[in-house]
Amino acid sequence: MFEASHARADEAVLVQRDWRADGGARRVRVTSSDILISRRFGGVKMRISVPVPAYQGVLLDLVAAETGEPCYRLSLAHRDRDLDVVLAEVEDEDIATGAWADWADWLGLPRLAPTEEGGVADMDLPLPAARPAPRRGASSVRRRRPRFLACRKTGDAARQAAVHAGEREIISYE
Repeated sequence: MFEASHARADEAVLVQRDWRADGGARRVRVTSSDILISRRFGGVKMRISVPVPAYQGVLLDLVAAETGEPCYRLSLAHRDRDLDVVLAEVEDEDIATGAWADWADWLGLPRLAPTEEGGVADMDLPLPAARPAPRRGASSVRRRRPRFLACRKTGDAARQAAVHAGEREIISYE
């Protein structure tokens, strides 16, 4: 795998090994919005555009390099293993973790790590945020009610008017 030199600033162009493609290679263009995979298969040109949100996240895995030494592989994990994209393979742990965070931030995807069961675990652990109380102004009732009435407080039983039963009512029709 190597990075091509004619990539724009907002994209990365990679050439990767693909055993099914003619010539054993495929070209991958990575932007912040989509991944374009181009290859030749049986003499037919194929292009697949996959939106970035279709990927599960950026996976950091420890694998054996071609030389037999352990190295860190950074890849985009997809449910379909054929659409996985290897972003980098490095031997230095600090460079790997820095690139892992950079790719995840740039693509807006979670950082993933492999689990012992063979799956992946999300390493971005968001803090549970308390949801604020719903506002009356944003409800569908707001569009049907005048602004004055939409801003009024809701009624409660303690503030209801007292009913005076058995008293004489005074009404003047002048």
